[in-house]
Amino acid sequence: MNRRRVLQRRLVAAVLVLLSLGLLTLYFRESDNGFAHRVQDGALRVVTPLQEGSARAIEPFRNGWNWVADLFGAKSENKRLKEEVETLRAAVAEELTTQAENQELRALLDMRRGRIFPASVDFVPARVIARSTTAWYSTVTIDVGRDDGVREFDAVVNGQGLVGRIESVKATASQVQLLTDQQSYVDAMVVPSQAEGLAAGSVTGSVSLQYVAKSEEVKTGEFVVTSGRQGSIFVRGIPIGQVESVGAQEVELYQSITVTPAVDFRELDIVMVVRR
Repeated sequence: MNRRRVLQRRLVAAVLVLLSLGLLTLYFRESDNGFAHRVQDGALRVVTPLQEGSARAIEPFRNGWNWVADLFGAKSENKRLKEEVETLRAAVAEELTTQAENQELRALLDMRRGRIFPASVDFVPARVIARSTTAWYSTVTIDVGRDDGVREFDAVVNGQGLVGRIESVKATASQVQLLTDQQSYVDAMVVPSQAEGLAAGSVTGSVSLQYVAKSEEVKTGEFVVTSGRQGSIFVRGIPIGQVESVGAQEVELYQSITVTPAVDFRELDIVMVVRR
């Protein structure tokens, strides 16, 4: 029984092959108006409308699928682009930070190599790790302390000039009283006029030069530096700032002089402690 079915299938396959070969031979040998060509044209007339109808029917589904695929592709691309942007931002921020630190370090090195400080003076590099949270005091905390040889009243500078002095010391950190603090007073002088006075901070953070006699000629734009008087904790010549304005009233004994600090205290980061 099975053998007969196999023979029948083989016979049908052979007949179909022979029929196909015959139709192909007839199709290629006859003219364009032949029987095979007419059959083909008739089949196309029947099938073509069905194909067009099915294409129109599935077109909305195909468009919807393409839209969904494009949507997921766009979201994936958007996520990738956002990640690239964040990576680039981080790299730019790191590069800018590195450049700023390099500039600060070069300025500190120039300050150290200058002729202001004696050769015997030691410097302790430090970084600001905290700032005062009240407007009544202008202080910062740095990451060096007693273990690094820092002592109370040591001067603190950066590449721009005088920052302040060490106010209190712990084992691994110190608090610095800034030049702008209302309780800060520094022996100072104006160059080149050599007029002397006290650079004083204030509750507003401004700096003034006090106790300068009216007889002294002080001009706007002149520089103010530490005077280095005997007994002072600051050596002579550390930049304090620049004269911003000069005034005098008849009832006052001294001139009213405002000073723009050399140090930008808003951007204070890397400093040096001058060990005595």
